[in-house]
Parts: sequence; structure tokens; C-alpha cells
Amino acid sequence: MVVREAGVMFRGFTLVKKSYHKTSMGKIDNDLRSGLLTAILNFAQSTFSKDIIEYFEGKKFLITFREDLILSDDSLEPELLISYAILDKEKKVEKYIHKIIQPILNNVLKEFKSLNTGKNLSEVSQFKKFKNNLDAIFGTDTQTIDQKLRRIL
Repeated sequence: MVVREAGVMFRGFTLVKKSYHKTSMGKIDNDLRSGLLTAILNFAQSTFSKDIIEYFEGKKFLITFREDLILSDDSLEPELLISYAILDKEKKVEKYIHKIIQPILNNVLKEFKSLNTGKNLSEVSQFKKFKNNLDAIFGTDTQTIDQKLRRIL
């Protein structure tokens, strides 16, 4: 299974994202997509249960996420922080998500929070360097089988 994209969202906006492989042919507005994803996630959790929804599955891809709270400098209360990954849809996805991807997304949240708690989170350009952290955290899970083989050979 290949991670196509990973990122962090706050208040319906993408703070940082890293695209490893294309998921669509056209240009997608990141803010529009982040807002829609946050709205769908909030709707699903308020309709069903907060801990029931772990991923959304489509025909070709699925998106999985983890949540935590972070305190921004312009807020008195911690607010929702979401880490996500877009993956290829394959068989036995449940086990892979639980054993590999969810712990990685937890690490993304933990590292992001350790670097940015109490900061002004509305200035998105400050998070560009965190893309390198995403690369390090996800490691080879972002590579296709061909890329992994080329690296070995």
C-alpha cells in the first residue's frame, strides 16, 4: 500500500501537506478540500460516534486520519488538529491502517504539537519545513514497489 499524500489540518485549512504521488488529473483547491473533509468528518462523528470513523474509502483511494487537540496563541481552549493520509485502496486495508498508518499519523500529531503548540497557527508558510518531518516519519511507506526495488538495486 502506498501513501499518496499526507498532511495536517487545523480549523478546516491545510497547514502542511506533502504529495508523494498524484491522486487526480486536475488542480484541487487545498483549502476547499480541507474544509470539505473537516465538515464530512465532523458530520460523521456527530452522527455516529467520535471513535467509530477511522477512514473513508472510495473506488481507488482511501483517506485515514487521526485527531488531537492543540492550543493556538489566539485561542483560550485547545482546538482540533487532524493528521491525514491518502492511500491506494487495496485488500486487507484494515490491518495495515491499524498497525502501520494510524501509529504514523499519531507520530505526526505528536511531533507537530511539540513544535507548534502555543504558536500562531494561521500563518501557514511557517510550516513548510515540516514537510521534511513528514518524509522522515512516513519513510518508505510513500514509495511504490518499483521505487523500493530501484533503491535496493
